[in-house]
Amino acid sequence: MRSFKILASALGAALLVVACGGGGDGDQSPRVSLKAVKVMGDSLSDSGTFSALGASSTYGRIFSVQGSTHQIWTERTAVSLGISTPLCNVYQFTGATFVANPMPGCTSFAVGGARINNPASAGGTAAPFSIIKQLGDASAAANHQASDLLLIDGGGNDAADLVGAYLKASTDGGAAFMALLGSLPGTTMPTGAAGFPAAGASYMTTLANSFYDAIQTSALNKGAAHVAILNTPGITNTPRFQMVLDSIAQATIAGNLAAGASAAAAATAGATARGQSEALFQSWVQAFNTQLSSRAAGNSAVVVVDFYTSFNDQIAHPEQFGLTNVKTPACPISGAGTDGLPTYNFETCTGDALSMQTPPAGATGGANWWKTYAFSDGFHPTPYGYQLMGQLVARSLAQAGWL
Repeated sequence: MRSFKILASALGAALLVVACGGGGDGDQSPRVSLKAVKVMGDSLSDSGTFSALGASSTYGRIFSVQGSTHQIWTERTAVSLGISTPLCNVYQFTGATFVANPMPGCTSFAVGGARINNPASAGGTAAPFSIIKQLGDASAAANHQASDLLLIDGGGNDAADLVGAYLKASTDGGAAFMALLGSLPGTTMPTGAAGFPAAGASYMTTLANSFYDAIQTSALNKGAAHVAILNTPGITNTPRFQMVLDSIAQATIAGNLAAGASAAAAATAGATARGQSEALFQSWVQAFNTQLSSRAAGNSAVVVVDFYTSFNDQIAHPEQFGLTNVKTPACPISGAGTDGLPTYNFETCTGDALSMQTPPAGATGGANWWKTYAFSDGFHPTPYGYQLMGQLVARSLAQAGWL
């Protein structure tokens, strides 16, 4: 997700729900025998693909605040299963290409920036930026075992691509949007701009089918008996995307003022445009999630973790999850991208560095102020966000009878 260069890049964040309680007899061992964890997905699940690039790369080991004890949700899940060997990245990025990680035994295929519909410019389905390829590579050497737990996420970067292309329509006449729709066979193509909203929903529905088809082919048909899939969170909740929505409102206000509208009328128009845009983009994510759930319904080998609802709850009721800030990133801004939005440096955003700085105005917790923030940068969780996310997954697996 980190590679976004378009105005509407965003991706969500951290998640919720407190861990479920133990069984009545106190036995906390898994209810099924799960001995290995395999991971496919994007930056939310990346365990170090870019970490070999060095201090000047702006990447850390994980897409979050760095720390020797900080773990992402997949790593926390593996620990909860009693798997002693830490998850490590299968692919290693050199700065120019991907090579195999020389460390043996790695089972995390996830790559920051990965998409379900990876564009040809990023290598298409031949590159690890393709979640479709990740799934295929994970089962290429041998079939999965019934004791494997597959953890999969995806769709957030694809949703951001769709929104970014849609927002370009005001300057390119819809060329980028039409090109993106056309890159995914099965999408219903619009005949004009009025059909763009429905076409976006069709694209996301088709994307969910493509995603599940790949999971069926490369996981379920290859012996996987325990597959947990995160649905896509509401990307409009993230700080980065909130800035994008604010820019839509500001542009609308400016246009109305230039046309002679009163300040009050312009402000109303801006708020309306912002709200309509947010609702549209949310509906596209919901189209993906609805289709994903429909495809997985009735399959006892699949659990769809409702990341979308949990994320919405976290933003709406942060105090219920021990969060003190769900709007501002904990990491300091390091610059600005070509889209004018803030950039961040994960390599230098460490827990120690944040604890040493003067807490932001209004922050609580003293040196630990950042530990109850939801976001590390514009669209990734803090370590606490990943902890909450891991708890959500644990509850979902327990409800399925897997834990």
